[in-house]
Amino acid sequence: MDYYNEQLITKKTDGRDILLRVLIGLATLAVLALIVIGLIMFNFLPLIVIAAGALYLSYLLFTGTFTEYEYIVTNNDLDIDKISGRRKRKRLITVKLNTVTQWGEYNGGEGSGVDATVMASDASGYNAWYLLAETEKYGKVMVIFTPNEETVYNINHGVPFAAKKKLAERKEDSEEENDETAE
Repeated sequence: MDYYNEQLITKKTDGRDILLRVLIGLATLAVLALIVIGLIMFNFLPLIVIAAGALYLSYLLFTGTFTEYEYIVTNNDLDIDKISGRRKRKRLITVKLNTVTQWGEYNGGEGSGVDATVMASDASGYNAWYLLAETEKYGKVMVIFTPNEETVYNINHGVPFAAKKKLAERKEDSEEENDETAE
């Protein structure tokens, strides 16, 4: 049976994104003010073309601050793409799921001794997962992402049994902790 899943995650807006948008807006206003002053003082009409170019550039920069991640699970592969401004796509990583050594819900303590980390989550801090794998390009890598239930299910079919077992043990431990706190 083939396993296939696509999931699109929108990164939450953080303080850095807001700061960039404000700076882009202020820079655009400053450039347009200079162009208007140049038009009034020198009556140089080609400045209108420069104004249009400045507005278009600010539009590209502003929309480029919106980020989405796409997770694609195809049988034994997990591809993660970063989409900027809904127009520019970049492949962040391709992970062969049979090279995964560990995976589960991310709580910040995982990933010691990795060569690289790929952050592709929605930045909300909720429902984040991680996986540790060996790749040719990066060596030992940790991927932090925010999959839905269907994506988790499809990834679990490609992950080696030892990693699945660790995931099952982790779920059992968390269920026991929930039972103890409920009493």
